[in-house]
Amino acid sequence: MACTGSCETGCCAKSPMLKSERDAELRLDDILQAIERIRSYVSGADFARFEGEAMLFDAVSMNVLVIGESIGRLPDRLKDRLGALPWRGMVAVRNLVAHGYPELDAKIVWDIATTRLDALEAVIAPMLAEVRNP
Repeated sequence: MACTGSCETGCCAKSPMLKSERDAELRLDDILQAIERIRSYVSGADFARFEGEAMLFDAVSMNVLVIGESIGRLPDRLKDRLGALPWRGMVAVRNLVAHGYPELDAKIVWDIATTRLDALEAVIAPMLAEVRNP
């Protein structure tokens, strides 16, 4: 992003929001958006439908990838403050989606989509609010 001169956008060192903080804000927001998308995709679905509909499986898998990618780009100091979530495991699932897609187990993705997102959101949402309003 080119500097706009106003230094309100996080575009340069003169900005009140440092680049790493702005990046963290964007990543945290990406995670919450991906969580909401996954929830909307699986709403009303059961595992048989999830496993049988390629578009549904692909959409959820892509957003699991977004979550893992965003987590992988969060600063370690921020992850340390966020608590003892399985950060490396989330990035590992991202890698599985990205690089081992043909072998991706629908049960793992379904489990993430239906049982793991609440705990992640409970940690990410307050941190996003804190980053936005220090």
